[in-house]
Amino acid sequence: MAVNLASYLTAGGETPRLWINFTDYTKKLLLGADENPWSNPAAYMSFYGQAHGLVKSQVAVLDVWDLFQHWMKEDPEAIPSMAGKRRVTVALKAMLEAYGPRELLAEVITAFSNNYGASTPLALVMPSPRSLLVKAHQAANGEVAEPDEMNIDTASMYMADFLRYFSETDLSGVLLVEDPELPPASGEELSWYQPIYNVAKHYRWSVGVYLPSPDVDYDVPADVAFAVAPAGSPTAAKVSGVDISEYLWGDQSGSLPATSGFYYLTIPAGTKPETVLDTLATLKG
Repeated sequence: MAVNLASYLTAGGETPRLWINFTDYTKKLLLGADENPWSNPAAYMSFYGQAHGLVKSQVAVLDVWDLFQHWMKEDPEAIPSMAGKRRVTVALKAMLEAYGPRELLAEVITAFSNNYGASTPLALVMPSPRSLLVKAHQAANGEVAEPDEMNIDTASMYMADFLRYFSETDLSGVLLVEDPELPPASGEELSWYQPIYNVAKHYRWSVGVYLPSPDVDYDVPADVAFAVAPAGSPTAAKVSGVDISEYLWGDQSGSLPATSGFYYLTIPAGTKPETVLDTLATLKG
């Protein structure tokens, strides 16, 4: 049975759990230029095993957008299958319905369950419906979309259908990442993702949102099991996840922000491994 992600994240006590975004850092460190870790399940598990061993994140994470980016680059039929339609939801629908990346992800999730067992939660990280809609349309057509509520609701339904494909796996949850260049205007707009919340509730997954805007004060809907916001933002005081990336890799003035929940951090690509190891050792006590 999968670990309850929301409960796990807040169970660290005096030493908060660490959710580490290490994709860009470990790809630069471990892979050659343009090397694709997603070529097959064994290749990805080999890459992830090395990456996870370097940072020892307390949450096992699969970056869905990273998978789709490699698929669009290497499958000659990917972009043509998504392109050429005026409706901004078409590219996203075609991408999420593609059998190849979806089945590859399912096989990797199964391998994760076998490797990491029932003690480590496994989460999918993917752009929010708003963000993924824009990314897919731009990748397919070279245009920047301006989605409205109806478009985002449709995107949420497509993403909910995509997630249902993994209903038989041991997923613990999903983190929806907002784009800092296209943030929701208010917490009310997060309710436009209701189809995803409904699916998650049905399969007992925890859905979280990452809200990178440092100045917006969001009221997060009750259907969101956890949220992450930058340290010092108005939202950070109201959610369980505090993003300390700016503190860690900035000037580190002041003390580490307090939290009764968990810490989220992104390791920048190109950071010296010695610096990363020292930083993580300090955080883990």
